[in-house]
Amino acid sequence: MTRVRVRVWASLSGLFGPQTTRTSALEVEVADDSTLLDLLRSLGATYPRFGAVMFGASGEPSDQVSVVVNNRLPELLDGFATRLHDGDRVILVQAYAGG
Repeated sequence: MTRVRVRVWASLSGLFGPQTTRTSALEVEVADDSTLLDLLRSLGATYPRFGAVMFGASGEPSDQVSVVVNNRLPELLDGFATRLHDGDRVILVQAYAGG
């Protein structure tokens, strides 16, 4: 099993349980050779309120959540197909738009 640390910021943290702080940290175990998408789907299944925001009705990752893996945007890696390794850090932040 691969252990990944997931930090959830701002309003998204309320989707993972009672919101006591503006940041939540989770230690998540995923199967070896799991991808970022596998992790997000697992989180969505475990936390349905997060899944509804992350995947919406389409079942595909939405632009409502910004994801960072080891301080890098997934687009600079292999996107949602990025393989996770033991000790990786994933950050989830509600996406913001406007100016």
